[in-house]
Amino acid sequence: MSTLPETAVGGNLCFSAAGIRYIIDIMTDAGELKREIEIKLDLGSFTNYLKLVGFLGQIEQEERHINGFFDTEDLRLSKKGWALRVRAESTRGLVTVKSIPTQEGLAVVRQEIESEIARGQALDIINLGKDVMSLDNMPVDHVRQQVGNRGLTRLVMFENVRQRKVFKIADHNYLLEVDKTEYNDGSVDYELELELSDTRNLEVIEDKLRRLFHSLDIPFVHQSESKFRRALKKANIFNG
Repeated sequence: MSTLPETAVGGNLCFSAAGIRYIIDIMTDAGELKREIEIKLDLGSFTNYLKLVGFLGQIEQEERHINGFFDTEDLRLSKKGWALRVRAESTRGLVTVKSIPTQEGLAVVRQEIESEIARGQALDIINLGKDVMSLDNMPVDHVRQQVGNRGLTRLVMFENVRQRKVFKIADHNYLLEVDKTEYNDGSVDYELELELSDTRNLEVIEDKLRRLFHSLDIPFVHQSESKFRRALKKANIFNG
């Protein structure tokens, strides 16, 4: 997760306005609650991805993420409204359990618990060389509360390349994350994510992004589904 200057944000809600989905996540890490607001836009095509990347110019950082999502064979965790992800980044691994939004529209609540592990350990888990339930951390403890001592299987695995660029809007710097996600069926998704520290400038940010997309001839389309949900659909796995 990228960190921006901390500002108090009321409530742990996701809401939509004017076609943009704003997500305020609660993340528990070492007992601390953090809130996050996220704008997600669907770029739609490789051509639009190149237009945006070309406009942004020199990037601050590029990373390849390898992601694996786990559940019991009968999808008990998903049916209880949670998803468990293990991610290998360039220099570290992450174990994350997050709630699956049960309500689309004006108010969606999503909670998240995340712990860092070694990158090699994350790769071992994703490649099924190590049991994720053998870990001793808060996300796995939460999963045990949901499914007991049941074993988990890997549901889906996919990779994404993330490019990060600081972008100035109305005298504030925001971190743009441009993702290219490759799924096991050979399909590729492209999207833009922007993380905020508060909701005060949403209208200004929306207007700036709309103008930017219009100038680049990119349709302004919000991305309403998580990568996990899209991966499940592509793999024809039920997660209702």
